[in-house]
Amino acid sequence: MRRMEASEQTSRRYRAAWISCTLRPRYRIKCRREGNFRLFVRRTPPRRVVLPPTTMDRRRRIFVATIVLSCCCFSLANAFVKPDDNPDIGLTTPELVTKYGYPLEIHDIVAKDGYTLQLHRIPRGQDDEEEAKFRIRTPILLVHGLAGSSADWVLMGPGKSLAYILADAGYDVWLGNNRGNVYSRNHTWLSLTDRAFWNFSYHELGIYDLPAMIDYILHATGHERIYYVGHSEGTTQFFVMASEKPEYNSKIILMIGLAPAAYSGNIRGPIKKLAQLTYFGVWVGETFGYPEFRSRTEWGKFVSNLFCQRGASTQVICSNILFLITGFSRAELNTDYLTVVIGHVPAGASWKQLVHYGQGYINPGCFRQYDYGSVDKNLRIYNSTTPPDYQLDRITAPIVLFSSDNDWLATTKDVELLSARLNNLVFHYKTPVSANFNHYDFIWGKSCVQMVSRPILQLLAQYQ
Repeated sequence: MRRMEASEQTSRRYRAAWISCTLRPRYRIKCRREGNFRLFVRRTPPRRVVLPPTTMDRRRRIFVATIVLSCCCFSLANAFVKPDDNPDIGLTTPELVTKYGYPLEIHDIVAKDGYTLQLHRIPRGQDDEEEAKFRIRTPILLVHGLAGSSADWVLMGPGKSLAYILADAGYDVWLGNNRGNVYSRNHTWLSLTDRAFWNFSYHELGIYDLPAMIDYILHATGHERIYYVGHSEGTTQFFVMASEKPEYNSKIILMIGLAPAAYSGNIRGPIKKLAQLTYFGVWVGETFGYPEFRSRTEWGKFVSNLFCQRGASTQVICSNILFLITGFSRAELNTDYLTVVIGHVPAGASWKQLVHYGQGYINPGCFRQYDYGSVDKNLRIYNSTTPPDYQLDRITAPIVLFSSDNDWLATTKDVELLSARLNNLVFHYKTPVSANFNHYDFIWGKSCVQMVSRPILQLLAQYQ
């Protein structure tokens, strides 16, 4: 009897060990056979001191709160000791231009699809003599990049910004504003709250906005042709216009593209992660409507002025956020004007514009119309399951490109691909490696006068 009881107890013990092994796998159990029995030898894991979750959470919160509070205190201290009193932060483009003694005209035009666009004109230079005011000047149109505005060309002030330099050199300067930014937010029958108002990409900028601007300038000045300078998306919409409406090529004396953006399959930096979600963005836009890429609010201007002002300990955070998008170029960043730039950018756009660029990343080597993500809708609009490519071989206007190896948005590979497909490219200027230009240094960099503005003046003189 005793042997039977001992055998049953041993069997129960082994069964319990086996159950413990199967139900609690986090304990490593070594199994081996001895005779007719399978022995289970449990290895107890090393003892660790585990703090209660509440204590860990409390410490993390205290650490994060300390960092945030320290940044706020440093910024507030800098704000009280050395406030950024630059009045240009809150001025509009007309106010900026007139502040520095330049004449300015505001022209409102209507595109064929009903959007009201605003043009800002600097008809002459700052110190023109009376007889020079009536001199015939060749018009030149400057168009900003994505989420920019006419302010992009005047933020650095006289002697530094391209618009002022061209006006002083004797040109009739026109600054464009694409639909959706702070100066072009009206429509003849749509309101800002209508979903249809924000349903546009850079395709509409090329076939509606830019032709309307060019036609109006030619009519207002009596000229037959104009010069054109575009930055980033300002170059994209030109390539769209010149390929889809080739009759406009004859209206261009010379096109100058700064950081040209057509192909985007080789973009660099963290923005690639966002680009991978492109077709999710297409689905959201087609299902719920494309939202506005919002312009700066008064609260946003206050926060940026607080954290990004001259001498603020947190200014490096502001600059690094910009660098993570456009490319690191600390030597070219003019920190005295950082709050001025952030006070005007972003100026407003549609998320559909960003999604359209994202499609270029998903489909490298393709510069094509908007993909609606639906075979049926693509067939209905394009009579094809995939959107058609823009025919760059239709572009006959002479073109000059400015690019940089350090540009993360208009990368070297993408610009070289564009150059190879432009039949009338007359010159491709790459900034020296030592200059280390990023995407925005072509208009705001410390060396942009020497690297960009002066070469542009020389090119314009050659193409009269």
